[in-house]
This record gives sequence, C-alpha cells and structure tokens, in this order.
Amino acid sequence: MNSNNWGGKRAGAGRKKSLFERKGRTFRLTDAEFLEVKPMIEAVRKRTEEAAMVAMKSRQ
Repeated sequence: MNSNNWGGKRAGAGRKKSLFERKGRTFRLTDAEFLEVKPMIEAVRKRTEEAAMVAMKSRQ
C-alpha cells in the first residue's frame, strides 16, 4: 500500500494547553440565579487570566 499523510500525529496539531486546569461542573440553576452568577464567573476568569499574563511577562 502507498503511504499518505492522512491521520496520525502531526507537530502543532490539536488544542493548545490552557493557562489553568478547568474541570467541567454541573449546576442546576434557575434563570434568575444564572443571571446573578454569570457576571461573577466572568469577573473571576478575567482576573485570573490577567494575573497569569502579568506573571508570564515578568518572567521574560
């Protein structure tokens, strides 16, 4: 059989590693509860990602 470049591992392929290990969680919320919680989650993510970026820049 002839070899081809289909399938298999390729350098640089796939999802890039995240700055943080995040695990999926399941919560049952009412619509009102979700509207209250969502901005808090976004604020925490923004703060942690900005802190990580500052730490990475200081290492360089």
